[in-house]
Amino acid sequence: MKKLCLLGVAAVLVACNNDKMTDVLNQSQFFFVRVDPQAVTLAQGGTQALTVTAYDASCTGTSCNPLAPGNPLTVNGIPTFRSTDTTVATVSATGVITAKPKAGTANIIGALQNIPGGPSLPSVTLADTTPVTVLATGATPPVVANMSLTSSRSTNGAGSTDTLTITYTDASGATVATQRGATNASGIGRPAFFTSDPSVATVGATGIVTGVKPGTTTITASNSVGGVTKTATFPITITDPVTATFSITTATSGAGIIFFPATITVSATEAVAEGRPNTTTPGAVVSFGVFGTTLFPNTFRPVIGASPPDTVTTSPNSTNCFNVTFANPTAAGAAPTAPAGSTVPAGNTGNIGTGAATSTNPPLCSVPTGGTFGKDAQSRLFTTPGTYTFTSTTPGSAASGTIIVK
Repeated sequence: MKKLCLLGVAAVLVACNNDKMTDVLNQSQFFFVRVDPQAVTLAQGGTQALTVTAYDASCTGTSCNPLAPGNPLTVNGIPTFRSTDTTVATVSATGVITAKPKAGTANIIGALQNIPGGPSLPSVTLADTTPVTVLATGATPPVVANMSLTSSRSTNGAGSTDTLTITYTDASGATVATQRGATNASGIGRPAFFTSDPSVATVGATGIVTGVKPGTTTITASNSVGGVTKTATFPITITDPVTATFSITTATSGAGIIFFPATITVSATEAVAEGRPNTTTPGAVVSFGVFGTTLFPNTFRPVIGASPPDTVTTSPNSTNCFNVTFANPTAAGAAPTAPAGSTVPAGNTGNIGTGAATSTNPPLCSVPTGGTFGKDAQSRLFTTPGTYTFTSTTPGSAASGTIIVK
């Protein structure tokens, strides 16, 4: 995903973020800039003219078009251009790209300055980048009439990833090129990707979408192949995650043991759509473990930051280990793999900690000592939507929690 950066000439707010939207001081109405086309593929010797457009901040909501995030503005500066690799592509003072006799990629950076209209007002310069791909000697870009974004599903769990497929077709509808992840047999440059709401989902340079939180967003791709610019969109809904973790930890008061967080929500439905943890037994996986805390380090062993390093591994109260007792233990199925760092064999179902510390279903005792989880952490698989509660019946813990499965 391309980035837009603000270059401050005076006292302006410097920022750079994934959706290419940057705020500056209110004295200037110049908030965004776009260099078009957003991505370019050329044969050696080919040319492409660029344009630079300034925009105000009139559109800052999640429904804005990321390619035109506001009303166009006229500013009194002159666009400037430079290439990051002039052996691959050069750019003239007026923004005309020329592909050199060398295959490769170069970035063309276009900048535009809004010169102050009065004394003591800030000068604002914004920049945008267009990647340029120059094909191998003798190769020519395919003739593209349409471009589309597709995926095997229209949903994605928070924390999950999905890879979009970019398909280029000619006027008859025949496919002339496809790109997906690292696969790019045609060699043409990848499009520039944008997300209408990066708080819901982000998108990477190869079209990999990562869910952030439940909601909806639209992924936009734009590319110019052989002088023809095409844009495609893909709406996606981000659901609750398909995995989650409860930790046994000390309450913020410093007294008592709790499950944190007290409630988590996961989506078994999305787990089926994603085929996770596998297509044979899909479902939401919830893991349980003991974790240290920087707030109350001495209630955990090893003591965080101890010098020399603490080699003792015990539970949060340094005395008891903890079990997990479900109100409906039959709903807690067997996860196909153990949590990372755990030495407990996968396959346990129902309540956690029904055996001794040396058994195949031990209680939760150990904080991580190098892995993600302690050596006795366990996971359970939830496949049926519903609300499931659990407690720790270890004397003195009085911890409880809730799992909401959608």
